[in-house]
Amino acid sequence: MKRILFGLSFFIFLFLSLEASEKISLEQAVQDGLNMSGSYQNRFLTQKQSALRVDQSSKNKRFNLDFNARYLYKSETLNIEFPGIEIPGMISLPGQNIEAGLHHNYDLSLSLNQPIFTGRVLSRMVEMEKVQEAVETNQTELEKNLIVDLIKSSFFDYQILLSRKQAALSLQKTLQLHCQKLENLFQEGLIRKTDLLETNASLEQTDMNLNDLNQAIDKVRIHFHRMCGHYPEEIDLNYKEEKLGEEQALEFFKKNHPVLKTLEDQKKILEIQKKISSGKYLPRINGFAELHYGKPGINFFEKEWTLYFQGGVAFNIPIFDWNKGNEEQRILDLNIQKLENRKNDFVKETKKNLDQLYSAKESLNQKKGNVENMIKYSKEDAELKKGLYKEKQIPNKDYLASLQAERKYKAMKNEISLQIEKIKVKINTLISRTKEY
Repeated sequence: MKRILFGLSFFIFLFLSLEASEKISLEQAVQDGLNMSGSYQNRFLTQKQSALRVDQSSKNKRFNLDFNARYLYKSETLNIEFPGIEIPGMISLPGQNIEAGLHHNYDLSLSLNQPIFTGRVLSRMVEMEKVQEAVETNQTELEKNLIVDLIKSSFFDYQILLSRKQAALSLQKTLQLHCQKLENLFQEGLIRKTDLLETNASLEQTDMNLNDLNQAIDKVRIHFHRMCGHYPEEIDLNYKEEKLGEEQALEFFKKNHPVLKTLEDQKKILEIQKKISSGKYLPRINGFAELHYGKPGINFFEKEWTLYFQGGVAFNIPIFDWNKGNEEQRILDLNIQKLENRKNDFVKETKKNLDQLYSAKESLNQKKGNVENMIKYSKEDAELKKGLYKEKQIPNKDYLASLQAERKYKAMKNEISLQIEKIKVKINTLISRTKEY
């Protein structure tokens, strides 16, 4: 007998272990959701584009090599007329006409251009693209925060609805047992029919509530599955969101939030643009070299294909542009101030939201203690009213109300715990504490 019991216990343990092993963690579901999200994957593509723009911008500092081919037709060519020379008694030279150039002109060239000095404009452009790449990384982090929040919040919404359903099922079972007892008593003529009708009406109301809850649960299940590819019942229900104190959360927010980082990076971009604007007023020096093969070449008189080389240095410096540079600097300074104002407003708004979330969390913790007391009171009240109803000292309606109150407070306690977890998710999302994904 002991062996049979041991074998049965081992089988049950093994079955439960296998069932538990099939569950996946919420963290894994979130990671799968990130991998499934097209908008999140597009953010990585945008980051790759930024990296390519950095490489592209750095190549502007290198030389360019171009091949050019040109054909030119001239309806007239240059004629040079040399008059005749006569020296009396000595010599006489007749005049002569010489045609310079051709009607059909050809030129094939290979040209090289190398920036030598640009006022550091090209270097600043590379620096600006690198900062823009960091901005795109921050935007990817923001997209991730949104997806993590949606998946986790949906999971806790499912648990809340499931808790309500379990409470409704418990009440339904209790009412069904009570209804069976009342039917027997009614058959024996010991109670009034109104007691039985009241209980049946409560059962019908409970069935309606269960139907509404089932619809809500199905809606959340479908939404959760669409986001991460899993159904919420596949997820381990023991997940607890990590928590931080309010001061710690605010400090983490100020150091890590991608919006604050983006605003700082945008300020860096504007500062670089100011330096680029100043650099435009410095001298620009470019070197060039050209290899030509043309007909005619440099010598128009030969009218033959000629290979020749030319090279040099070009120097350019702006002198007057109606003070546009200073106006551009002022515009950029104003934009920097606007970013600083946005940063201050964002910090204040987030601090206000954090205060509200922590206040709501503290309120729920206090309410949870009150509900625990209410569960004890309602349970004792239901037991007392059960006895009083049997003794016909109170109507059936009062006993039914006590049963509903007990189940309601039990469901409320579990729901409050889940609401606290959901608030913790909102806090971590607000401060962008999702680095583990």
